[in-house]
Amino acid sequence: MLSVKNKKFICIVGSICSIVLVSLIVTVCVLFIPLKGKKYENLWLGPNSAYDINTHSVVVQKEANKDFVIVQLTDMQLWSSGKDNNFAFETAEKVIMQAEPDLVVFTGDNVSGVGVPELLKTFVNKIEELAANYDFLWAPVFGNHDNEMRATPNWSGDQYLKASRENGGHCLFQKGPTNLGDEYGDLLGNYVINVKEGDKIVQSLYMLDNSAYANYSKELKNSVYEKEGRNNKERPFPYAQIEWCKWQAKNINKLSGSVVPSIFFTHCAPYEMGNVLLKYVAGANGRLDGQIQDNSSSDDLQKQDSEGYWTISGAYNPPSGNTPEFKPASDSDNSYPVVDGKELKGILGRFAYVPGHALYNTGMVDSMKDLGLKGWFVGHDHENDIVFEYDNIMYGYGLKAGPSPKPWNSSYFFGGTKIVMDETGQITPTHIITTKASDYWGKR
Repeated sequence: MLSVKNKKFICIVGSICSIVLVSLIVTVCVLFIPLKGKKYENLWLGPNSAYDINTHSVVVQKEANKDFVIVQLTDMQLWSSGKDNNFAFETAEKVIMQAEPDLVVFTGDNVSGVGVPELLKTFVNKIEELAANYDFLWAPVFGNHDNEMRATPNWSGDQYLKASRENGGHCLFQKGPTNLGDEYGDLLGNYVINVKEGDKIVQSLYMLDNSAYANYSKELKNSVYEKEGRNNKERPFPYAQIEWCKWQAKNINKLSGSVVPSIFFTHCAPYEMGNVLLKYVAGANGRLDGQIQDNSSSDDLQKQDSEGYWTISGAYNPPSGNTPEFKPASDSDNSYPVVDGKELKGILGRFAYVPGHALYNTGMVDSMKDLGLKGWFVGHDHENDIVFEYDNIMYGYGLKAGPSPKPWNSSYFFGGTKIVMDETGQITPTHIITTKASDYWGKR
């Protein structure tokens, strides 16, 4: 028989093992069991299906004879540091106070890391608080970090919808069709915002999901690396997604009786945007000068000036006051470079990082530019804040709005980007800088 002492020992060991087992089960649940959200399916019925602007898009009204002001905030990347997260919200508020936007667009990676589910709730609550205080609408797109760990796109979408106008909030996010994906997975974060002045549609804003990485074949990766020296993971735009965008634009233009100018917002750059930058840097040899590693997530460019950043016909001219901003560069000296026979007109900002874009082009820009595409703004590549015009389209990186973990955050400035498009489709971008990144990190 076991002694009383041995029985106590076995009970203690058993209790400890039970606690460890329960803790392990809880940990597995927290880290690995996905949050699926409410069941959702929405099938797009194809290019010949009927279109209703109020059903198939989000409609907002702008004030007559006044600019509709958009602020882009990108890559806030809330994570496990409360100090960094608070700074990201402070940055957002400073930009919003200065720009006084009608709409704030968050171009992905709003959250990141192990705590994503709870961090997303924090993000939604805080942005809603700012929206109520400063009277603006807001619209997010998914980034590659937004649905990490247990968060699925469907669950994340549910969190945004809790703050929708229908629920008394200011968020315009809509879950889009669930059949716009391809072999690299489904996409449900696609929606269009139509801005009206009275009964007239004055601009369309496309919020597109290109957040997930692509599992490219080894043959394709090797082929592109051999030709271009890059091995990106960002996914191309699926053909179904392109057809859906064309369907939207054709119907919007038909309702309007004219071509409605549009701006696209995505997390990762479209192929066309990244490709023209790489061609400009690479020159005649077709490869990126200064590339030091195979994977674009850690590629770098040879540094060209004392601060280590590329500048394309842009000038950084801090005006008087506490918040410096980029001023458009003059093109009077005819110094713009030519890429594939077209001028690359630098507007503002710096280019210091290999663009994260797909390995091949599915033709999104070519499909949309005759249907109203005037501008495209992205995040993802933290070090880049260049805005340029090429082939009559304005492409731009927004300023990073949050510090996030230092190892993968080498942005030069923190802040946001103000975007105004007039009735002709002419876009005026302004980077609003709140902090030089080195000043923030220097205080850590």
